[in-house]
Amino acid sequence: MYSSTPVDVEPLKFTAEQAVTANGKRIIETKNRQFLINGNGDIREFRPNDGANEALQVHTLTAVVDYIGKVSERSASPLIVQVVDENSVFVLGELDDFGNREVLIKAKAMHPCYPYGQWLDSESFIIALQAQFMTTEDGKVLLKFVGNLKDESAQTMVDDGVSQVATARSGVASVGKVVVPNPISLRPYRTFLEVEQQESDFVFRMHEGPKLALFSADGDAWRNTAIDLVAEYLSEKLVKFSKHVTVLA
Repeated sequence: MYSSTPVDVEPLKFTAEQAVTANGKRIIETKNRQFLINGNGDIREFRPNDGANEALQVHTLTAVVDYIGKVSERSASPLIVQVVDENSVFVLGELDDFGNREVLIKAKAMHPCYPYGQWLDSESFIIALQAQFMTTEDGKVLLKFVGNLKDESAQTMVDDGVSQVATARSGVASVGKVVVPNPISLRPYRTFLEVEQQESDFVFRMHEGPKLALFSADGDAWRNTAIDLVAEYLSEKLVKFSKHVTVLA
């Protein structure tokens, strides 16, 4: 990292001319300060970053809590736990003498990711609905509806822009007109699995094929709630280290 603070570089001009080759770089020290002189004669103060070369990569909040617990047994150095977003948490050390802050851990959530806004055939949609969402009452209704769709239903579908009516089996052999529920409340996996997955509204649509799709209908308000839940989880698990561990969201 380099400092942008202006310094008196005149005393270094001669050194720059003598020490720098056409494509080389040199570091010189004067009055306990180090300066980098590059190939075109520019001089900047050099401030080394002596933190970890690479942050540990983990995928759970449990790993973050375990790491801080082990580190705190040996040292009470200040730590910052930053909830970057609903899927990312960083553990940061304190500032060093050069203004650098060490990144100790980067936690990235691993969970299924539904392709919102993309059209799926009924079989793929059914599998995704069961594998990538938690169970809700609306989810059960939607799953039953899609499972009973007739292949030709899209050709007889009625659409008023809000509700859609399609042909679906209402019994073993009979068929009937069924109104597609909208909006529907679902709980997809979309943050760290240690915290509650947020339930929110989605618009369900379908067209010829039939092809089916889900579109977010809450303006992504769930993200703020998920971030708060992650921060609350970490604060509760790390409460005994609260004197030197700060959780930020």
